[in-house]
Amino acid sequence: MLPASEDVPPGWKKAGTLSLDGAHPEDGGSLAYGHLGYAATDLEGAVGFGLQSFRKPAQAISRYTESKSKMASAHPGPAQIPDVDAAFTASYCIGTTAGRTCSTSITLRLDSVFAYVNINTVGPTTAADPKVLNSVTRMFAQRIRQAQHGQSPSAKAT
Repeated sequence: MLPASEDVPPGWKKAGTLSLDGAHPEDGGSLAYGHLGYAATDLEGAVGFGLQSFRKPAQAISRYTESKSKMASAHPGPAQIPDVDAAFTASYCIGTTAGRTCSTSITLRLDSVFAYVNINTVGPTTAADPKVLNSVTRMFAQRIRQAQHGQSPSAKAT
């Protein structure tokens, strides 16, 4: 479900290593966890994709609610992403204007999957381009739905 290099906008390069983890019944029954980052030169930042799959939707709801609660100081607001059960967006910045690091994310739940897309930017820019964030989040949600329906994830960012 995590997007490969050919699935993200042109010019984005993998940053760091793909992290995949198997089942962890001790942490609430997750079946799988994974995250992957990209350096996005057009955004002067980095983009991260992450997901956690659970046995039951109630477990994903709990993880989603926990995440939203932790982001309360970032003033989470609603996000409009088609075909998801729930989604919110949050944004915050740390540091001075010249050396500021800003993080903008959309967190979502699709049945028994908790997922997020996060864009970090450095410098005077205060937030990521919402068109890019929404576009790659829609692509990620579509890939998750494709996998949930037994299809090979094939959605690509436009």
